[in-house]
Amino acid sequence: MAAKDAVGRHGEDVVARALEEQGWEVLARNWRCPIGELDIVARDGADAVAVEVKTRRSAAFGSPLEAVTGVKLARLRRLTAAWLAAQELSFEGVRIDVVGVVLPPAGAAVLTHVRGVG
Repeated sequence: MAAKDAVGRHGEDVVARALEEQGWEVLARNWRCPIGELDIVARDGADAVAVEVKTRRSAAFGSPLEAVTGVKLARLRRLTAAWLAAQELSFEGVRIDVVGVVLPPAGAAVLTHVRGVG
């Protein structure tokens, strides 16, 4: 696994754990279809939430959240619709969240969770 992939995977692991600690149910990780991949899909109460995780080793070049562009957000909307169409589950609401993860050289990861970006 490439170093970049390992950093991304670690960030997703940290976020999945944090969501579960908040009482969310992780329904899918790295769900793929022909148009792309959703990092995490979870249930927050009665809502389905597609969670995009952006991980960086530092914030020296800006926040990881800045990597979610309008183009990326449009793709996340299409991916979320595809995931929902493939499910037999029902939800009251649907949203897209982004979690930025900064992994400092020492200490715990720093998470910034932005709800309802899309």
